[in-house]
Amino acid sequence: MPQERRSSRLEEQILEILEKAEREPRWRRWLRRLRRPRFPVPRRGLHSLHLSLPGNTALLAGAFLLALLAVLVRDWSRTLAIVLAIVSLLSFFAPVVRQLARGPGWGPDEPRRWRGRDIVLPPARRGIVGWFRYQWWRLRRRW
Repeated sequence: MPQERRSSRLEEQILEILEKAEREPRWRRWLRRLRRPRFPVPRRGLHSLHLSLPGNTALLAGAFLLALLAVLVRDWSRTLAIVLAIVSLLSFFAPVVRQLARGPGWGPDEPRRWRGRDIVLPPARRGIVGWFRYQWWRLRRRW
């Protein structure tokens, strides 16, 4: 009688994931293919240049520009300069107020977990700085 080999816990988890993937409806797979284009289409012309800044950075840049505008306008209109300075201060402190409104999020983020274990992913290796970050991460994980 051949002995039945018991599968390990890892093999059972892999089989469970594969079964879930096979049970996925066909329409969902089709929809996923529609959402992710296979090849990005390069845009040409004036619309191809996009300047995108994170929200907090845009607020800080706006605060600096408003303060500079207030200094330039102060001889022409004192009231407008004061209004611009106040708006500049509000724009400068808006990220702090936004963070306080979100709740106690100042602490370190909780690590990602999967099946009770922490997931430690390497940093992205984009560019020379990303390559150095990855090398530093590898050295730290070695010991």
